Amino acid sequence: MSSESVWKVVATYNSMVDAEVAAGRLEHVGIPKRLDQRGGVGVFGPGHGGRSVRGIALLVPDDQLEAAREALDLE
Repeated sequence: MSSESVWKVVATYNSMVDAEVAAGRLEHVGIPKRLDQRGGVGVFGPGHGGRSVRGIALLVPDDQLEAAREALDLE
């Protein structure tokens, strides 16, 4: 992975808890990841780990997209 990698959305989750669990699965298998709250906050305000107004995107480097899908059982 180069420092100029393009990051792609591998999945979108309705809650921070679900997004963090998925991110943990990727971390466990060594796939870099980022979480993007898309400028939104939880239904009950900042810091709330439940449902998100806009969803949470889980991003991975473009060259890791297929491996991430497999790790998350998305296919």
